[in-house]
Amino acid sequence: MDLSERIDPRRLALQMITPRRLPPRPVTVPEGAIPFSVEHDGAVIAGWRWGQGEPVLLVHGWEASHLDMLAFVEPLLARGLGVIAVDLPAHGSSEGVSATIPQMARAVTAVGKACGRLHGVIGHSVGGPVLTVALAGGLEAGRVVLIASPANYGRQMRAAAMALGVVDTRDLAHMADELIRLGTELPIMDLPSFAERLTQPALLLHSRDDRVVAIGEAREIARYWRGSGLIELDGLGHGRILSDAGVIGQTVDFLAVDFPAARSVTGGEAVHAL
Repeated sequence: MDLSERIDPRRLALQMITPRRLPPRPVTVPEGAIPFSVEHDGAVIAGWRWGQGEPVLLVHGWEASHLDMLAFVEPLLARGLGVIAVDLPAHGSSEGVSATIPQMARAVTAVGKACGRLHGVIGHSVGGPVLTVALAGGLEAGRVVLIASPANYGRQMRAAAMALGVVDTRDLAHMADELIRLGTELPIMDLPSFAERLTQPALLLHSRDDRVVAIGEAREIARYWRGSGLIELDGLGHGRILSDAGVIGQTVDFLAVDFPAARSVTGGEAVHAL
């Protein structure tokens, strides 16, 4: 951003809800994927399904796609569960240009209704608030795993703007006004307030060296989500956490059977447990 130019709050707000479609990283897609699609708000949401067991829904983060979540597929299938992965609106193979938390939550809810009750859900980064808002709005799922999830959408938007060089409080306030006008529902997008309404057992995993979403966000969620457990890790950042064998194992154990006592996992240590 050229700071010599006057900041346009509307342009900045649009930038905040318009994901770039980045080239996907090379990955091996597990065999047996059955593609499907769900129409929502006049756009097509792309999805893939594996297995015949009770399904677990995988929800990726901002400017990512279902490909970022594929490391969970085969371990879940090995435990007799089915898997559903989607590309959020304006991401991957799904249609759309912009995406707010409410938009993405409604799309995930539409997928859930099309696929039937979910055994569980896994959300990474912005996928965490997307799933939490969807669950509070009626998405049915038995268990929840949130990985590197932010707690407060407005706080993340301000941090992103400041990372672009916006520091004037008036500009930040104008940007927030524009985000609200664009349908972000910013004043109520506070994950702990939604978490207080939920009764599903939840597992939170977060690395203390995450530079995108601070560890304090997970601690805040854990304080408000009754029946949740937080595992803090080290050295896994914001993205590497998705490919860590220990994280995948803890996630699958939690979804497939009763959550065991906290134990050390690859890349970090468990410091909070149910």
